[in-house]
Amino acid sequence: MKKQVKNMGRRRIALLLAVAASLMITACGSKEYLKDIKVSKYVTLGNYVGIPASAAEPVVEDGLVDMYLQLYVLPQYATSENVTDGAVETGDIANIDFTGYIDGEAFEGGTGAGFDLTIGSHRFIDGFEDGLIGAKVGETVSLDLAFPDPYDNNPDLSGVPVVFEVTVNSITRQKMPEYTDEFVKTLGIEGCETTKQFEDYLYNSFYESEVQTYENTIENTLTDTIMAGCTFKEPPAQMVDRFYQNLKDSMTAQATVQSMTLVQYMLMYYGMSEEEYEARFKEDALTAAQQYIMYQAIADAEGLNPTDEQIQEEVSSRVEAYNYESEEEYRKNTDLEMLREQLMKKNVMEFLKENGNIETTTVEDSAE
Repeated sequence: MKKQVKNMGRRRIALLLAVAASLMITACGSKEYLKDIKVSKYVTLGNYVGIPASAAEPVVEDGLVDMYLQLYVLPQYATSENVTDGAVETGDIANIDFTGYIDGEAFEGGTGAGFDLTIGSHRFIDGFEDGLIGAKVGETVSLDLAFPDPYDNNPDLSGVPVVFEVTVNSITRQKMPEYTDEFVKTLGIEGCETTKQFEDYLYNSFYESEVQTYENTIENTLTDTIMAGCTFKEPPAQMVDRFYQNLKDSMTAQATVQSMTLVQYMLMYYGMSEEEYEARFKEDALTAAQQYIMYQAIADAEGLNPTDEQIQEEVSSRVEAYNYESEEEYRKNTDLEMLREQLMKKNVMEFLKENGNIETTTVEDSAE
């Protein structure tokens, strides 16, 4: 599948700088902005017109909406029931006691009691979960299996035959809600009163995400190519520090949403130690400072700096989008100079795309 739903993955942290830059940052302390410097002292522009860039056409894969419904929407509203007169089925949660034997002897790490196992989750070795299908509460089954070869969890057990004695203590089964117009109405999504409207809503959401991926790919390619043709001098330290703090604040906020510290979050989702992600943050902050200096140089050369009218229009739209009580409140709590820089970048990117050699590829193109 081209795009996995709800999979954060290990995306490049540099891409998150764009997210950090879009956040509303409260103005405080001494910061160095583009307005404070003469950008021509820090960059010599190369060519930035007619730059080639390509990206795959935004496409929502067939079946994605239905998969999302079945795997993520309906299970949120499922109810659980204990199965007393029946057998284990795929999707059930079986509470089990088990003991593993190698050459007739129980082995270390092969025993468990009161373990909740979702059948079909593939948490155990091949054959274990399938072997429980059909077992009833109170029944003990014997599973003649073998560890996979290789077995990364314990290489010493690779390919070794094993017998598991498993007792089913209880069976819990999820009962999915009936997917009807009435169910859709309970979701409280504006404009969604029927299953068709809800499926259209999901499709449009996925399509918008694909469009954003397309735009990001084009813009990143243009930026990287133009930067490669520029000559840079070291940007002001305060400016780099500002981008570094923005990135760190953004990642910390994401960690907080997951009820984690930044150290825990970066290790779990990016596999980075504190020393590693601090070094990456500083590297990406330096790159971001250079990028914005380059954008500003192009904006100055092409007359692309945002007008007061453009800034006012953006402020008004954000007051409404973020539910501020008044424009005064928004302005008081917002870094308006950062907003100006964001709008400047937006103007520059539109110019680069309009004057670039942009190609949209299709699946057919890739197959050739």
